Amino acid sequence: MRCEGWTRKGGVFTFGPVTWSQCENEAIVMLEVEQEKVEKQPACLECWGKGIKAGIKLLSVERLGENEQAHKP
Repeated sequence: MRCEGWTRKGGVFTFGPVTWSQCENEAIVMLEVEQEKVEKQPACLECWGKGIKAGIKLLSVERLGENEQAHKP
């Protein structure tokens, strides 16, 4: 399952129009977040960390079953 993280590029202090691009990584967790509304989003480790740093309110975190086996040591 692909991560649902989106990154904004361009804008006021850079050249070019504002564009958004979806993360290319595979999701390892399902995040339940509260922004404008409560929703669940698949996320990779990198986007999960960006969300925490940005102050997004996390309500719950669940490991995705299909990736759980792949990430065991």
